[in-house]
Amino acid sequence: MVRAAVLPEQGSRLEVADIVLGAPGPGRVRVEVAAAGVCHSDLSLANGTLRQPVPAVLGHEGAGVVVEVGEGVTSVEPGDHVLLNWSPPCRDCWFCGIGEPHLCERAAEWADIAHATLPDGTELYPGLGAGAFAEQTIVPRAAPSRSRRTSRWPRPPCWAAPC
Repeated sequence: MVRAAVLPEQGSRLEVADIVLGAPGPGRVRVEVAAAGVCHSDLSLANGTLRQPVPAVLGHEGAGVVVEVGEGVTSVEPGDHVLLNWSPPCRDCWFCGIGEPHLCERAAEWADIAHATLPDGTELYPGLGAGAFAEQTIVPRAAPSRSRRTSRWPRPPCWAAPC
């Protein structure tokens, strides 16, 4: 189990809760989150201005270290420092095919796929596909991009409870 800031329903406050992350399935990557940004988009997801299935773990701007990779993932490996792309390209649609992955027609689909559960089995959805307001998250293989390792990142911050 890991701790996460969970949005139980739109219009409610975030709640710090334990969540269950399974092993990453095929084409998925488990990342220990070292940093997450707070963006106005998170507020828009929380208040319903932007569509987001709930309950959800918000946070779409994140960075961390790869912990585990699922079958078929070759772009990153455990120990890699990565930045999380909240709009990972599918690599199959027309836009991806012409070299415009930032316009991917299917990038938003990841937010509609549960990536974790609450201890009672309730499915949780990753905010804009990233779910970075957690100690760890599971993202699609196209979401993490390697970053240069310029310093030793500390363990995730103790924002969810006293250290």
